Amino acid sequence: MLNVLRRKDSFGYIAQMFASNLFILFLNTLTGIIIARYLGPIGRGEQAAMIMWPQLLSYMVTLGLPSSIIYYMKQKGSQQGSLYIASLWMCLLLGMISILGGLLFLPGWMDGYSHNKIAFSCWALILIPFGLIGVINNAVLQARDEYLLFNRIRYLPNIITLVLLGALVVTGNVNPFYTSIAYLAPIIPISVWTMMRLLSIYKFKHSDLIQSSRQLVQYGIRSYGTDLAGTLSFYIDQVLVVGLLSPASLGIYLVALSLAKMLDIIQSSIVSVLFPQASGLQPNEAIQLTLKMYRISAVLTFGLVILLVTFAPYVMLLLYGASYKEAIPIFRVLIVQAAIASATWTLAQGFMATNRPGRVTMLKVLSLLMNAALINVLTPHMGIIGAAYSLLISAVVNFLLIIWLYYFEMRISWSSILFQADDWSWVKRQLLGKKNLTETERVIP
Repeated sequence: MLNVLRRKDSFGYIAQMFASNLFILFLNTLTGIIIARYLGPIGRGEQAAMIMWPQLLSYMVTLGLPSSIIYYMKQKGSQQGSLYIASLWMCLLLGMISILGGLLFLPGWMDGYSHNKIAFSCWALILIPFGLIGVINNAVLQARDEYLLFNRIRYLPNIITLVLLGALVVTGNVNPFYTSIAYLAPIIPISVWTMMRLLSIYKFKHSDLIQSSRQLVQYGIRSYGTDLAGTLSFYIDQVLVVGLLSPASLGIYLVALSLAKMLDIIQSSIVSVLFPQASGLQPNEAIQLTLKMYRISAVLTFGLVILLVTFAPYVMLLLYGASYKEAIPIFRVLIVQAAIASATWTLAQGFMATNRPGRVTMLKVLSLLMNAALINVLTPHMGIIGAAYSLLISAVVNFLLIIWLYYFEMRISWSSILFQADDWSWVKRQLLGKKNLTETERVIP
C-alpha cells in the first residue's frame, strides 16, 4: 500500500487523495464531536449559521475559475504563470463584490438570530477573498500534479481547528463565537503561504495577462453555472433550513449530513484527479477513463453505504449523545442521496474534460431548482426529514438525466455503466504497479 501512495501517476494520486480524505474525515469527526457535545443542538445550529457564509459566498463568485485554470494549465504550451496571476487579480475583485453582496443580504436572512451572531457573520465576510485565493491555489496544485502539497493544505486547517477547539475545551471557553473563530481563522495563513510559494515559481510580472484573463473567462463562464449551481445545491438545504426551522433543527440536520458526507472520501478522491488527468487525453480516452472510474467507485460506494447504514446510527448515539437521536432517520435518507450524487458527479467529469461543461451546468441548475422548490414544499410539512427527501429526489432525477446524456450524446452502450469483470482486473494490475500494465491500460498514456 505504501508503494501505491508513493507512485506519481493517476492511481497513486487517487490513493493519496483517499488516504488524505480518510484523515480529514477522522479530524472532522473529532471536531464535530466536540462541537456537538459542548454546544448541543441549538449551539451547533447557531455556530453553523455563523460560519457557512464566507465559504458559500466565495464559491458563488468563482466565475468557473478553478475548472478553467485546471483545463488550460493541462493544455500543451499554456502560459501557466500568466494564468495564475490573472486569476489572482480576478479573485480580489470578485471577493470585494461578494463582501458587499453579503453585507446587504445577511442581516435580513438571519433575522431570527441575535444581533451579536449576525454581526459576527458580517465581519467574517472579510475572509471571502482568502477563500477565493485558496480555491485557485488548490486548482493550480492539481494542475501541476502537486498532490502531496495539495493534500497537506487540505487537512492542515482541520488540524489547526482541532488544536484550537482543544484549547477552548481546556480553558472552558467553548461557545459559538470562539468555536467559529477556530473554524475560520486557519484559511488566512494557509492561503497566503501557498500564494507566496506559487508566486515565487511563476513571478509576478507577465505581459499577456489580458489574453490569459480572456481564456479563463471564456471557459469559466461556461462552467460557472456548474460551480454556482453545485455550490448552491451543496448549501441550499442548510441555507433554507436556517430560514425555515430553528437552530436546534439545523444542528440535528447537520450532524446527519456530516455523517452522510463520509461517502465523499471515495468520490472526491477520484474526481480531484480524474478531471485534471482526463483533460489531457483525447475525448474518447477521457470518456472511457471516466466510465471506468465511475464503475469502480460505484461498487466501492455501494459497499460503504451498507456499512454506514448498518453501524452509523449506533455510532452516532455513542459519539454525539442521545440529544441527536432524531438525526438517525435523516441520516439514512441522506446517505442514499450522497451515493447517487457521487455517481452523478463522477460521470460529469467526462463532459468537463471534453470541453462540454455546459451539459454539467444544465444538470446542476436543474438540481438547484428542484432542491429549492422541494425543500420549500416538503420541509414546512415534514420537518427536517423533508429537506433530506428533497435532496434524494433531486439526486435520482439528475442521475437518470446524465445516464441519458451519455447514451444519446456520447453514444455509449447501456452496459458501459455496469461493473465489468475487467474493471477488477484493472484495479489489481494498477495495485501491482505500472510495470505490469500495457500501454493502453495505463491511467496516463
